[in-house]
Amino acid sequence: MNTLHKFAVLTLSAVLTVCLLAGCGASASSTASSAASSVASSVVASEAASSAASKAQATVEFTVTAADGSVSSVLLNVTDGEKLSTALAEAGIISQEEAEAGFVTTVNGETADYNKDQAWWCLTDAAGEMTTVGVADIELHDGDSYAFTYTKG
Repeated sequence: MNTLHKFAVLTLSAVLTVCLLAGCGASASSTASSAASSVASSVVASEAASSAASKAQATVEFTVTAADGSVSSVLLNVTDGEKLSTALAEAGIISQEEAEAGFVTTVNGETADYNKDQAWWCLTDAAGEMTTVGVADIELHDGDSYAFTYTKG
């Protein structure tokens, strides 16, 4: 049931209740109007709460191990279900172009060139296992942890 339909049903219900309790005179009309306004506010508040719940926040740890072995970690504050590629691009870890393509060659400004020296960025999950999908296919949830590791050969 959509919001407008819920509002109409609840408003009609409020008006009928007021009419039954007070009789359908002039004062009942203003009371019914007040009740309808109250019902409308409740519906709007309910919809806002529902919308906020559907946009729940999540914290995800992301670690990068560079070619020289240095490690940096960042906590990403994301919307639950957001794609990893989007979160990494928003954090400036990868470019927007690579996020859209889903194929990452440059992380934190460091490029891995497989054709040059067989270097690539290995994406792993919290268990340290290489992921079976790319950054554009991973939905993030609170407590997730992923990493890019510069890998050669």
